[in-house]
Amino acid sequence: MSAVVSGNNISAAVGTIVGSRIVSRHFGLTLGATGFSLGLIIEGRFLSNSLFLIMPEKSNLILIVLGVSIIMFIIATLARIPLSLIMAIVGTSIGIGLRTGYNYDSLYVIMIIALWIVAPILAILSSYFLNLNLSKIGVKNVWATARFYKLFLVTISFLTAFTLGANTFGLLASLERSSYLTIPTMIIAIFLGAAFMSSGVIRRISQDMYGMRYQNATVSLLVSSILVEGATFFALPLPSTQTLTSSVFGTGLSYKTKAMQIRPFLIIVIMWVVSPLLGMALGYLIA
Repeated sequence: MSAVVSGNNISAAVGTIVGSRIVSRHFGLTLGATGFSLGLIIEGRFLSNSLFLIMPEKSNLILIVLGVSIIMFIIATLARIPLSLIMAIVGTSIGIGLRTGYNYDSLYVIMIIALWIVAPILAILSSYFLNLNLSKIGVKNVWATARFYKLFLVTISFLTAFTLGANTFGLLASLERSSYLTIPTMIIAIFLGAAFMSSGVIRRISQDMYGMRYQNATVSLLVSSILVEGATFFALPLPSTQTLTSSVFGTGLSYKTKAMQIRPFLIIVIMWVVSPLLGMALGYLIA
């Protein structure tokens, strides 16, 4: 699961810098996988108890969550659609909780759903106005500005991968508490997934959506990483693919003369709705 998630979600961290040709694909994938790993190690513990506020902590039910989620991820990877592990796992867990009559924390579930609705709106509005205001600032030295954006983008890409590692992989690690081999095994899988399972989704988010400029790539990553990091400290699972896609859309809207392809965005938005509902249905039926 860690390998599949890494390959599918690494676009949320490095897709912009790869798509804007700031770094090579190889460097971008290495940077993203390293950020995933450090985020998991340093901040992954914040999500350690969140999943079991929704479903019983039983090994057979955990296997159902993993099984349903990995099937959904394989389908999404083949379709080149960035699918959120968080949405798949949380949806499946809620379905299991309902089927087993588990006394889950309903307030926590409401907070998660509310966050999934509010975060994309915040990401679109924040990236739209931030990029619009930055565009009005005059640039005296174009090459110096480009060098600054390049360095800043690489840094923000790493921080984005770090927050995704803390939130998404931290949630995944919470499913296995008993083994000291869990984290090392996940890190190996993260690098393998980034190396061999990422090409399709990298193209989808970095090139199909919008031809990224340095400025709007910076804004997209910055807004996304801030939102995910904030959610992590409150122990709320927030899909990084959701915040980044929304941020990319917001920056694209701020360029009135720049044509955007809406279809890839619509596909991903549909998946935001379908994946948790499908996971919930499957979790309810199988548990």
